[in-house]
Amino acid sequence: MSGPKILVIIIWILRGAESNTWEIKMPQNIDAITGFCVQIPCQFEIPDSFKKSLNNSVEALWRKTTTEGASVLSSDLFLKGNVIGNILNKNCTTVFHNFPAGFSDMYFFRLQGPEPLMYTFKQGVNVTVHKDVPPPILSPHVQVLEVLEGTNLTLTCSTVISCPSIQPLMQWKPQLGEQLTPALQEDEFGQTMMVSSQMFNATPLNDHLKVSCTLLYSQGAKRPVETSVLLRVLYAPKNTIALVSPSGPVSEGSVVILSCHSDANPAVRRYEWYKDSGSGKLVLQNLGQTLTIIARSDVQGLYVCKVYNIHGTDQSRAVAVGINSSQCSIALYIICGLLTLFLILITAVDLVKYKSLLKRLQEFEGMRGSMMYATLHRTSDSVYNVIQTRDRTEDDYENRNLSKHQLKSERS
Repeated sequence: MSGPKILVIIIWILRGAESNTWEIKMPQNIDAITGFCVQIPCQFEIPDSFKKSLNNSVEALWRKTTTEGASVLSSDLFLKGNVIGNILNKNCTTVFHNFPAGFSDMYFFRLQGPEPLMYTFKQGVNVTVHKDVPPPILSPHVQVLEVLEGTNLTLTCSTVISCPSIQPLMQWKPQLGEQLTPALQEDEFGQTMMVSSQMFNATPLNDHLKVSCTLLYSQGAKRPVETSVLLRVLYAPKNTIALVSPSGPVSEGSVVILSCHSDANPAVRRYEWYKDSGSGKLVLQNLGQTLTIIARSDVQGLYVCKVYNIHGTDQSRAVAVGINSSQCSIALYIICGLLTLFLILITAVDLVKYKSLLKRLQEFEGMRGSMMYATLHRTSDSVYNVIQTRDRTEDDYENRNLSKHQLKSERS
């Protein structure tokens, strides 16, 4: 083996030994809430040669931004807090109280002890300060969750509690099936987590249902936050029906439209129309959601609609297409004949009555004319007699007056 290769191996071993000597275990990221405390779980390892220097005189510090940055915990310069872990047990868990806004940054842990134990660990934690509560995490972590009908589904809601002394209220909306009461757990880094789950069987009623997990803090006047998932329940066609328009028997030559309707998710992608041949065998007629036929004697019968999507198939009940016959039956002929005869009789009676009435009117008019002539004739004779009598009376009166004058003249 050449010298350069041996040197590379030695350097790799030394780097590996060094990295394994000074180690710290803590989360890479922590979400803090303004005004709440922040707990950073922390454990470390140091080389054996430094362990004898690890005593009560060692001070635990945190530096901001870089490993050479300003100390933020020493003498309460910036942040108020304290190490709640036991340094002698290599536990550097620290709590910062009332974490202020504007302090989102990288933070690095440092052991400040007597020589030679003075070291700042290279791995830091990124603390992000939020004005509002970060939303919880839903698992499966998707915006739209597609499942098949009948699937036993489990939704899990979780949130990291950066300040264990203040815990939120976790709720599900809506509540489906069996629910597990929110419980506290620890992740691999020692962070406190609140976890809740609910299990239910997916049905078509859950399709397009929004399921939400809500967090509500009673302290700090923080607004409730939620994370939601939209359920898409996929299922084969069901509740398939066939409709006929117009319904009932129709006249030959009429247009008959059959339409097919089904509940499916995803939607039906294929419609097939079949006609019962009479022996129970179905014969394919056409494809499509609607079937248009012209009413004839050879198209009447029972029709069935079959529907398909990627998850299955379904079939409607049979619907009947009936055709009215163009020829009357014997009963219809009898009824039609009786009706026709009845109409003829009514017409004949009315005609006879009309002629009789017309004749009587004509006779009445003739009698009326004769009566008027006789009346006028009698009237004229009476008037003539009256006039003659009056003339004679006037002549007699004049003659009597003349006689009286003549008599007086003779006497004179």
